[in-house]
Amino acid sequence: MIRAEYSGIDLLLKLEFVSPTGSFKDRGASMSVTRAVALGAKRVVEDSTGNAGVAASAYAARAGISSRIYVPKDAPEAKKALIKASGSELIECNDRAEAAERATSELGCGDLYIGHAWDPFYILGMETVAFEIYEHYGVPDSIVVPVASGTLLLGLYKGFLELAARGAVGRMPRIFGVQGEDCAPIYEAIHGPVAKTHGSMLADGLRIQSPPRKAEILEAIKSTGGDVFVVSDPEIAEGLRHLLRMGVIAEPTSATAFAALSKFRGSFGGVVLVPITGSGIKHPEGIAKALRVG
Repeated sequence: MIRAEYSGIDLLLKLEFVSPTGSFKDRGASMSVTRAVALGAKRVVEDSTGNAGVAASAYAARAGISSRIYVPKDAPEAKKALIKASGSELIECNDRAEAAERATSELGCGDLYIGHAWDPFYILGMETVAFEIYEHYGVPDSIVVPVASGTLLLGLYKGFLELAARGAVGRMPRIFGVQGEDCAPIYEAIHGPVAKTHGSMLADGLRIQSPPRKAEILEAIKSTGGDVFVVSDPEIAEGLRHLLRMGVIAEPTSATAFAALSKFRGSFGGVVLVPITGSGIKHPEGIAKALRVG
């Protein structure tokens, strides 16, 4: 974690992109692949817009088992290249929904589906983010996190709940989710339809229209006194520029949470933690596109 100040906010940045494959998805993939090996699976299957697929293919390769990853055809080219380079079979689909449908309907003998939106062991891996925050800092007042399937948000919530149950912490952080304007099912469940301004195509990692754990995500946000926000492409691009000027090379999806800091800074108090979820080095075309916005 690094300490910073932004828009008058006392800020902690949790650099999740220093994980082996460059994103927070390593935590869940490690747990899911370890379980797959214990169960005797010959191949793991995942559907992803990029980061989860890269992590699953890399950890499967490390474990000595095969992997098949379904991605939308417009997934970042660098991420698709990394999936194939790890030895995985890459299946390109028309969109994110088709990738999820085919991943579950085309399972063969010896295959184990480890879809991050569904696998409970994935969430257990994500709880370690909360444990690390506690070990290195304590409990921040607020955590602002990008939300798609909600694995990171739920891992943070469940991790701090476990710490509280063990008597290690006396309070929970307020948890805030951030989504892009073009795909915001969690925001719409709380606030109603999104009033779109410029769209949010830069947030390519947040395109899950029907997250399976939607009710759990809403409970985590509401029970901690948090909220959920939406941001547009110009706001994401400006957030990314600020991160780059701070020396943090994040991907545009990661910048959604940072973008919310300035737009909604009156919602936060005390120390605010933002996890930087993915490395921009894996998504150079996304960074280039973002820098042309606005």
